[in-house]
Amino acid sequence: MDSLRKDVQILGYILFLAGVFLFGIMHLAFAIYVPHLTGWGSPPGKLATILDQINGLAPYFLGISFMIIGGIIILFNLFKQYFL
Repeated sequence: MDSLRKDVQILGYILFLAGVFLFGIMHLAFAIYVPHLTGWGSPPGKLATILDQINGLAPYFLGISFMIIGGIIILFNLFKQYFL
């Protein structure tokens, strides 16, 4: 049972780090694409316009989702380890 908890905690760390990496790479792509941006509409803004033009909506939210899921797994396992 203890090895399963450790495996799940490692999965949480991997998901969190993968999310941070993907989120960072997407922001690097934004920074590279900004000079090529010709214009944007006021309601969506710069970020939404770039996400639409580089088809980066899925990886951007996937990175955020990985960070959230990994963080929840890490916090839940730490809570179980120290308080239960």
